Amino acid sequence: MLPNHMKRKKRFSTGTGKFRLTAKTAPAILISDLHLTPESPETLTYFHSFLRSLENIDSLYVLGDLFEYWLGDDASETLGHSPVQDTLRDLTNGGTPVRVMPGNRDFLLGQEFAYRTRSTILKDATVQSFFGRQVLLLHGDSLCTDDEAHQKFRFIVDQPEWRSAFLDKPISERDDIGRVIRFRSNIEKRYKASQIMDVNQYAVDAALKTTEARLLIHGHTHRPGIHQWILNGRTYSRVVLGDWSVGPSWIEIHENDLQLHYQGIVERLDLNQI
Repeated sequence: MLPNHMKRKKRFSTGTGKFRLTAKTAPAILISDLHLTPESPETLTYFHSFLRSLENIDSLYVLGDLFEYWLGDDASETLGHSPVQDTLRDLTNGGTPVRVMPGNRDFLLGQEFAYRTRSTILKDATVQSFFGRQVLLLHGDSLCTDDEAHQKFRFIVDQPEWRSAFLDKPISERDDIGRVIRFRSNIEKRYKASQIMDVNQYAVDAALKTTEARLLIHGHTHRPGIHQWILNGRTYSRVVLGDWSVGPSWIEIHENDLQLHYQGIVERLDLNQI
């Protein structure tokens, strides 16, 4: 199913069912971990239908891994990502702000992509205000500090020298390197303990302590849910977006509550309690 943000009711068919949309408020919408690629046409259908359904919303946030991989802004047409950029631009041209945070799969998203889609690139991490509440937004992999191999990879690809050298290579060579990296990543996941690939609570607490936010939202782990705990007498919340392998997952932030949608499930968080 899709979000309830239409000024008038409509129905959409994506081959997996019909989506009903209604509208009462103008929430912010957050998504992540779509891993879009022409090799997964069903997920692309989810994406295009979802974005075209969005009306009467405040803004759209993408918290990383919009794409399965990104070899540089100059390679988007080669990778077959032009239709995705067109759909994003249609949304922004319609007056909806779109803010995109690079993830660990598409960390090379840059200003040319932002220009083509009329979107804004967000740093990982960043604090945004929703209805006067400060919220810390991250992709999420920086919180998985027990996964030492991934943190080493993050450190390497974050270096300006590495990025410059990589982007100077021909697109075909970049593609070969990217395929090797993804292959190794997929193999490593099979042998890593499950808890290693989840967030570390100490890293979560440390990230929140650097801000005034008491709500953190991220993706990356593909483990959707709402978590709450008390630290130094204050209640904190962490909301995790789901991936799109079996359908859309999204968060709606309203004035007084947050709704997390995934796999036909809706979890709610009363924002007045944090």
